[in-house]
Amino acid sequence: MTEDLNVEVTVGADKGYDAQEFIQACLEMKVTPHVAQNTSGRRSAVPDAIARSEGYAISQQKRKLIEQGFGWVKTVGRMRQVMVRGLKRGD
Repeated sequence: MTEDLNVEVTVGADKGYDAQEFIQACLEMKVTPHVAQNTSGRRSAVPDAIARSEGYAISQQKRKLIEQGFGWVKTVGRMRQVMVRGLKRGD
């Protein structure tokens, strides 16, 4: 028995995914793209209505927290690159 919960689905990605094709594919699948805007020398493909939303702002704040963790691991934790071998190990 499945119920329609009307849950909004979002996807977060870095500015490398700020391309018209990716954004359009997300919208066609009814997924809200919370992609970091790439505005260096061009206009972002992320629609202004999405970029101005409260959910987008929260998503970008949470993304920054995650990136800070990766930064710590790379600088203080001395882990330059993670190599994953197998499904359960990271060695």
